[in-house]
Amino acid sequence: MSDYTGKNIFEKIGSFIPGYKGYSEKEGRKDTDKLIRMEIAKHLDGSKADIDIIIREQMYDKNTSVTNELDRIKKKLDLVSNQIRFANYGESGFFDVLQVGIADLDRLYQFDLRIKEETEELVSMIKTLRRSENLKKDCSSIIEVLSALSEKISSRDKVIMEVR
Repeated sequence: MSDYTGKNIFEKIGSFIPGYKGYSEKEGRKDTDKLIRMEIAKHLDGSKADIDIIIREQMYDKNTSVTNELDRIKKKLDLVSNQIRFANYGESGFFDVLQVGIADLDRLYQFDLRIKEETEELVSMIKTLRRSENLKKDCSSIIEVLSALSEKISSRDKVIMEVR
């Protein structure tokens, strides 16, 4: 997990995105939300290359027993990254502080930060697959994590409805 010590929630979220404008700029709120989601999705998309390497290694070793599981991981990565990339961010006035209180926006930002942290952990799990002692079991664990993350991302709409 990243070190966010001493940073407020906005700095924590913004610390991982190039071009971060900050949530404090009224005009930039919606754009910043989209930037955050794009960066998270891009991070997940990058993990597919790691899966491709493992698939090639398994094919080279003629160990095709886990290639289906690895393909499932790639498909789930696509699904989850697209869920993040195209997540609802409310109506045009949603990020207007006058319509939605700062505390409510903080809840949404905290939710997004947890998604980011969970994707970092997931990417780390995927990177360790090449050294796995039990590849099939570890693939199943990653699929479970991806499914849980997908459900959590789907619940983002509920968070948005709660803060309106």
